Amino acid sequence: MLKFLACTALLSSTVLAQTPFENPLIVNTTSGMIQGYLDPCTTDVNLYKWYGVHFAESTAGANRWAPPVPYAYRPGITNTTAFGAACMQGGANGGNGTQVQSEDCLFINIVAPVGAKDLPVYIYTFGGGFDSNAASDPKIDGSWLASRDIVYVNYNYRVSLWAWPHAAEIAEAGETQNFGLLDARAAVEWTRDNIAAFGGDPTKMTLGGESVGAEMTNMYMAAFPTDPIVRAAVMQSSDTSQPMYELGNQLIPISQNLSCPTGAGQLACLRTKDAFALQAILLSSGAQFQPVIDNITVFQDYVRMTIIGQTAKIPLLIGNNKDEGQTIVNGEPTSYTNETAYIMSDNLNFPMANVDAVLSLYPSPSPQYPSIINATAAIWRDAHMICLSSNLALWRTQLWKLPVWRYQFAMVADNLSAQGASIGTYHGEDIQFVMGTMYTWADQAPYIHATPYELNASDYMVTAWTNFVKNPELGPQIEGWRQYDPSDPTSLAVLGVSATGALPGNTTQIDATCQYWNQLLPVYPRTYSACGSWTC
Repeated sequence: MLKFLACTALLSSTVLAQTPFENPLIVNTTSGMIQGYLDPCTTDVNLYKWYGVHFAESTAGANRWAPPVPYAYRPGITNTTAFGAACMQGGANGGNGTQVQSEDCLFINIVAPVGAKDLPVYIYTFGGGFDSNAASDPKIDGSWLASRDIVYVNYNYRVSLWAWPHAAEIAEAGETQNFGLLDARAAVEWTRDNIAAFGGDPTKMTLGGESVGAEMTNMYMAAFPTDPIVRAAVMQSSDTSQPMYELGNQLIPISQNLSCPTGAGQLACLRTKDAFALQAILLSSGAQFQPVIDNITVFQDYVRMTIIGQTAKIPLLIGNNKDEGQTIVNGEPTSYTNETAYIMSDNLNFPMANVDAVLSLYPSPSPQYPSIINATAAIWRDAHMICLSSNLALWRTQLWKLPVWRYQFAMVADNLSAQGASIGTYHGEDIQFVMGTMYTWADQAPYIHATPYELNASDYMVTAWTNFVKNPELGPQIEGWRQYDPSDPTSLAVLGVSATGALPGNTTQIDATCQYWNQLLPVYPRTYSACGSWTC
């Protein structure tokens, strides 16, 4: 605490002692003059930080359900030392950093080491199921990445109803309604136009993220294949395309409860309503809003898009956690009790799956799947995530001769989860290891501090990710991690199970079920019936 207070005092005195004309924390951007702060405390490297910088105008009113509008230059100096509001959330608990919500939410954050000049840049996209979370989540603090001589950027984008409204009016006009993805593009463009003033090199930018952040990265590469702006990409635990709802279906309860039409004029009416009134009905109705496959910005089959060349032809770092599916299936009762019922459930979302074929691949009880939950978690993991990584890595290397660096994170950090070892290397566990934000783990029972071994694994993962950002062609450059070669099963790097670096994996084993799932993935996702379920 004394160190924190000393650092706080130093922060204040440092900023106040300098004049606007000599202060490196005052930066002229396309959004206006902004002033950040010096952080000498978080890492061993002094960092400059600019938080809550507008990159686009408010999305309220006429700007609701419209492409982002670049933020107009404002006179004066804006204080950018605190995160801006999170975008309106589609869940009752959007997570840390979402307590303050607004439609004026398109903020970007920049962290750079003091003295930065022409450094590579990592633009990070948060995850959250397309309906929640924000760039202010402490798990994705980029301080430790920036301390390794890169500039770190993250940003807010619209989520849920405000990002992908599934509106028939927009579809009938032949326009995209994937506004969250357009926000990502606007953030990348803002970074390109401004990052040199923060010590970054706009020609050396990498875009990446985890979970939905990885999925957004994949969508971005297909939406902007010839002008991606970025020179490399990172995909941690990406899902394949999301389940679809009938156009207009999910807006019906919201319109009806706010006395708006469900046909012509629907959006014009809803644009006049308060954002929190929309949110209240959204939460009470259980309506769901996901990216819309419109073949403009979002497509159905990203493996096919890669094969035909509609993807940014840039180096890729891609991988998964060993037990991705465990926490995903936990909320589905059949995942514990009835494997056949689970295969047909909304949770798996593969209604075209052949039950007998899937049961033969994931028999339970068996040595590999001793209980039903082990089998159902593996089914979800393979169908949704493993086979996507396998396919993208295969075609990018074999067809387009692009460098790919593939990994599996396999540490079971049972001290860092309330559910202990039972959930294995769960979806999202990798975030803090990659970010170096191990300090954000809770500090009371049932959690305990990260162990020296875990801290060491995090250290080499931070090194691997920042090395990739610095030189995507050379890749992570840590012990044991080789460039991916689909003909060499050991070229997949296993992380987290060695104290010194990567160990060789076995893609023959990891990808074994993809021969089956690849028969179904080209026609996934299907559109739910009007009731929003496969079983109604």
